[in-house]
Amino acid sequence: MTAGLKTGTVLCPLEAVPQGTAKGVSLLAGSSEEDGHFEIIIWHHLDGLRAFENSCPHLGMPLETFPDRFLTADGASLICSTHGALFDTAGTCFSGPCKNQTLKALPVRVDNGNIVLA
Repeated sequence: MTAGLKTGTVLCPLEAVPQGTAKGVSLLAGSSEEDGHFEIIIWHHLDGLRAFENSCPHLGMPLETFPDRFLTADGASLICSTHGALFDTAGTCFSGPCKNQTLKALPVRVDNGNIVLA
């Protein structure tokens, strides 16, 4: 698990990420605002929930330019708005400047109607 993130941390309610959508979540990286934030993408794909650090492996930039705009028009892939890299459900880039590199996956599960770190 990434430093500062603990198993069982609630990311958001499951209903906040309907199937076929993706949502960005920002968590405190430490115990105060001074520690900064940890940015996460939650993708409710047809095959289930996926979560990744919101950092493109190409330049370390967040994938979205506008809030929660992570998916291609058909909803089949994540897209980096900076250089157009495309990522599959495993977080592997299959097109763009970071081809064959991966987003850092975070394990998640549903607990009492919330998406939590597993």
